Amino acid sequence: MNVFKHWTNRWDELAVLVDTGAAYLAYLLAVHVYLTWINPYVATVQLVTLYFSFSPVLLALNWVVLKFNFKGYSRRWNQLPSEMKMLVVSNLESTLAMALLIFFVKATWFSRLIFMLMPLMALALQLGIHIVTKVGTNRLRLGKKDLRRLVVIGYPKRVRIFSQTVDTVPEAGMVVVDRLEIPLGSSDAGHKALATLRQLLHSTVVDTVVLALPVADDVMMEAVGMARNQGKEVRMILDEVGAFAYKSTLYDFYGNSVLVVNASRSQQSARRAAKRLVDMILSAGSIIVAVPVMALIALLIKLDDPAGPVFFVQPRVGLNGREFPCYKFRTMVPNAEELRAQIEHLNVMSGPVFKVPDDPRVTRMGKLLRKASLDELPQLFNVLAGHMSMVGPRPALPAEVERYGEDYRKRLSVRPGITCLWQISGRNDIDFEQWMQLDMEYIDSWSLGLDFKILFKTIPAVLQQRGAH
Repeated sequence: MNVFKHWTNRWDELAVLVDTGAAYLAYLLAVHVYLTWINPYVATVQLVTLYFSFSPVLLALNWVVLKFNFKGYSRRWNQLPSEMKMLVVSNLESTLAMALLIFFVKATWFSRLIFMLMPLMALALQLGIHIVTKVGTNRLRLGKKDLRRLVVIGYPKRVRIFSQTVDTVPEAGMVVVDRLEIPLGSSDAGHKALATLRQLLHSTVVDTVVLALPVADDVMMEAVGMARNQGKEVRMILDEVGAFAYKSTLYDFYGNSVLVVNASRSQQSARRAAKRLVDMILSAGSIIVAVPVMALIALLIKLDDPAGPVFFVQPRVGLNGREFPCYKFRTMVPNAEELRAQIEHLNVMSGPVFKVPDDPRVTRMGKLLRKASLDELPQLFNVLAGHMSMVGPRPALPAEVERYGEDYRKRLSVRPGITCLWQISGRNDIDFEQWMQLDMEYIDSWSLGLDFKILFKTIPAVLQQRGAH
């Protein structure tokens, strides 16, 4: 098993390097096409030097992104569509990262055409390499009848389902040589299956032993021991509990094997760090740009209602239940909380959320700020401080969180955000249940690409004032 793992890791590393090399080649091709065919009049020595001096940065960027998105390659086990999806996501994220880099280093010489051509060429080259490798090796293997021979042992239902799957995908180059079914609680069936497995390992060609969980611990360990002693590959079909291992991390804690079960993709540490870096860059840049606007808004608030403060600070619930002071421009009269009881009957939102159309507590200036969503500009400081993210579920009040059911507390597993799917999908025109489902959808499918997509869609949503009350 250790030898197999060693060579599998080497194959994985080689595959990442090949994909990175394809992206680098795509960059060189894009530069060549632009400077030779599209706009040869700008092809000076200085510009060519600039493009080539930028290429090592691009090479490193693509390698890092591919490494983060890496799910493991296999000439037999992985499906080609899953590899294609990983490459599409990688190219989208590397393109967005490159756009940020070009913006912040002020590389005005970098052509937008190259910026568009490069990811398309990279994806085409990478997909071509994967298709040729996958299809070519499959045909070569099938031509030689080089089938991977499997013995599937374990829980009857999963043994049958997996075996039928192997039979329906001949392009995977596998064949099940025997199925050993062990009903739960049947020790006799377990011992009989182990005896048959031992005989098969001695008498026929077996490449892989597939364990379909759940299986009694003693049976599982003996089957694994048999296979390992003879250098066979062992794979496991996980049960409902074991399925949590997907996208999880296994590490050693003083001799104890501990599995870190990630509740969502957003829990992955490397991606979470990348999200935080993007948040810091975008919030800092936005604050610099928005300072004159915020100063003007503060002045107008004081002119409209001199009695109250400029800012409204309210405790909100953040990551994993941590409370933080959420900053907004004040849009209501100073005693708004005291007046809430008088208008409770006007609430139009289901669930624990309180929203009143044409709220009488809102000031004249407050109505304008709310329609344009400018009242939330101070939350950029919350993002910079780490309380919030640019994109994420909207921060909830402690009283609202107390009324959450178990299904919705997952919202607290990520930092709340200034904008989210709810923000671009109608805001107050969406009821509480739909709102929560959108947040769950965001958490389960999170990626940097999705964050940028939401950010780009927020601008027209705010300008059109969709769902703003």
